[in-house]
Amino acid sequence: MGGALAQDPAALREAGVVAARAGRLDEGIALLERARTAAPADRGTLADLVVVLSWAGRDREALARFATLGEANAPAYAVAAAAVSARRSGQAARAAALYRRAIAAGETGLETRLGLALAEAARGDAAAARAALAEAEAAAPGSPRIRQVAAEIERATRPDPAATAARVRATAGTEGAARAADQALAAAQGASPDALVPLADTLMDLRRPFDALLVAQRGLRAAPGNRDLRRREALALAAIGAPELALVRNAATPGILTPAEERRIRSAATAFLVRWGGQVESPTPRDPAARHARTDAALAALDAAIAAWTPLGPEAAGAVRNARLDRLAALRARGRMEEVVAEAEALGRDAPLPAYAREPYADALLELRRPEDAEAEYRAVLEADPGALEPTLGLFYALSEQRRWRDAREVADRLARDVPTYRPVRGPEPPAEEYDRIEAVRAGILWRMWGDDLAGAEAEADPLAANAAMNASLRATRGDIWRLRGWHDRALEEYETALTNEANALDLRIGRATALFERRRWAEAREAIGTLAREYPENDAVRRLARRLEVHDMREFEASVRGGLERGSSDPELDVTARLWSAPIAENWRVFSGARLRTGETNGGSLTTYRLLAGVEWRGSDLVVTGGASIDREGVNRGGAFLSAAWRLSDHWSIEALGEISAGDTPLAALRAGIYADAAQLGLAWRISDLREAAVSARVVQFSDDNTRLIGFARVQERVMNLPDWKLDLQPYAYGTRNSQAGGPYFNPESDLEVGVTAALTWIAWRRYERDLRVRLIGTGGGYWQEGFGWSPLFALRWENEHRVSDTFSVSYGAGWVRRDYDGVTEDAGSVTGALRWRF
Repeated sequence: MGGALAQDPAALREAGVVAARAGRLDEGIALLERARTAAPADRGTLADLVVVLSWAGRDREALARFATLGEANAPAYAVAAAAVSARRSGQAARAAALYRRAIAAGETGLETRLGLALAEAARGDAAAARAALAEAEAAAPGSPRIRQVAAEIERATRPDPAATAARVRATAGTEGAARAADQALAAAQGASPDALVPLADTLMDLRRPFDALLVAQRGLRAAPGNRDLRRREALALAAIGAPELALVRNAATPGILTPAEERRIRSAATAFLVRWGGQVESPTPRDPAARHARTDAALAALDAAIAAWTPLGPEAAGAVRNARLDRLAALRARGRMEEVVAEAEALGRDAPLPAYAREPYADALLELRRPEDAEAEYRAVLEADPGALEPTLGLFYALSEQRRWRDAREVADRLARDVPTYRPVRGPEPPAEEYDRIEAVRAGILWRMWGDDLAGAEAEADPLAANAAMNASLRATRGDIWRLRGWHDRALEEYETALTNEANALDLRIGRATALFERRRWAEAREAIGTLAREYPENDAVRRLARRLEVHDMREFEASVRGGLERGSSDPELDVTARLWSAPIAENWRVFSGARLRTGETNGGSLTTYRLLAGVEWRGSDLVVTGGASIDREGVNRGGAFLSAAWRLSDHWSIEALGEISAGDTPLAALRAGIYADAAQLGLAWRISDLREAAVSARVVQFSDDNTRLIGFARVQERVMNLPDWKLDLQPYAYGTRNSQAGGPYFNPESDLEVGVTAALTWIAWRRYERDLRVRLIGTGGGYWQEGFGWSPLFALRWENEHRVSDTFSVSYGAGWVRRDYDGVTEDAGSVTGALRWRF
């Protein structure tokens, strides 16, 4: 094309019109578009573009350009072209108005008049269509085109609606619903409003509610007051998931729905409100009223409907039951679990619950600590929908609560296998990430966490959280693992870093509050827990954390009893201790008092001693200091004092120190001889993880008979078996003493050394939430060397039961046997142990 034409808007416009008239419509449109770009203000070019777009059948574009041009200022030929496009687009009323405007403006050609007739026929106004045909006949008498259009209008307005609907149903039977819907939509073109009613009904019967809605609304554009079409529109809106709009239509045209239909649709609307409340996050999630506003609105609507329909008796019984079933999900969302269970069980006595109602019932049972019943309900839900994620996760939680680890593992593995990483999409777009995959993989991580395989859980969670740094759920899970492994600083940093990305993430906030509590940052923990309790009072994890704080704030009584052979004594003795602690004072302080009784036989005769003590403890985030005074009666009547400190250096290292005047481990034989002892101790512990730790300590005991005893102890502990209900720990150790003076009235070798390995097998025989029973079998084998006597074997066996009766009360008891040498003489002795701890 020449350069002048390329730049001249008038030349481009003329060339475009010529090309269009020659049938090269695409070329003509392109040239007119270029002319329009070169001269945006040229309304003539825009009018030509409307006409050519209409010639090309691009009716939407033609009407859009016509709207830009403006009906009031458009030339008559452009108005006529827009009328054609409007008629072909199903806008019969607008087309008729445009045709009349074009004719009034001078566009009186035969096709324009015939177009008006067709538009009036499409509007359902047969009289106006006949009048328009008469005007066309007057303008062009005898034109065969007029007879052709008249016959077309006659066919369009005369078809039997019932016959048309029957043909559509027949097509559905032979060629499928999609082909029948296409046939129905074609038949609806130009049909009268009354003829569209059976078509809409047919499409609804074929479960094509969107097509039925299109047919009904096409007729309503021509006849807005048609009640039959209004009724079909409302029914179609309800069927496509817009029950609120259906009710709006019914309110605008009262009586188009039967009472039963209105109840059914209102039930669907309230059910939608329930789902909306549970799925759409509030913009202010920390405000309980705002967070539950939609659910509360749904509950209010359900309660109102039930109250209105119940007096109607059997007529509305089905609607009342459906409303009560929908109400279960709303009650669950509000945390009213007791009501969920009571209502579900009442409904279940009348008839079996549908699957969608059994799921909130199962959730409520699980939260109310009835996991066996919850399992049965989840399995029933999954029978109806085997691939549903939420009930599958619920089943996993219910099995885990029962400690049925193998069954829970099977569910977790199935989720990991069946939920894909990516979701396929249609078209050229790449696959989309499947967000359910995170929950599926997380189930396997939780299985390991709850089964105490924290190392395995970390191995799975760490790379996932690292690759999805913005995912609050994975970051919270990784923080929980680290916290459970004893790495509180690391966990706290994880929670707080992740909260900078998602400040309202509940899992992260609970994890942070728990870590603060376990790090003994009492004021911060109390504030965080109190805030969570106010904002999420219905959340079970928040309630459990608040309960931990409540228990922490209680008084505590602890007592223990030991009877048998002690390492530093060749004669068995009985040792009973009791201590009462106050509730925390100003967060970090507690005072305590206690008593101790020791009794046994010695070389110098029997002795029973009594000790009274009192003291104070300060517990900070990194340092715990305990100090107090004691007074002993019998044996050596002497006052004493003690001071201990435990300093946490990091997640892995800690130091302990102790100083005592009147040491508590002074041999009973020494006290019987009037000898007392003071002591000091220093220890270092390295806790690598929940599976491995090591410690060393040194202790100096200064007896009043000028004997100085040095004690060294070292141990390493490794968990070599870590199954959910079975644990096996091995602890190699070495214990040695050296005394500055040998002999005396108490067992006092010049030096000795004990080396051995202790194996502790723990069986979690039973656990039910805060209550459990742990059985421990402990065996020790090693050798004992004593200066002047050489080496001898050492064996010990011990059994212990530990009952945690509640979160405030626990007891333990056990018995044992030991064989070892003292001064070359082998001693066999039994032992008993017992302890209790009570917070109140």
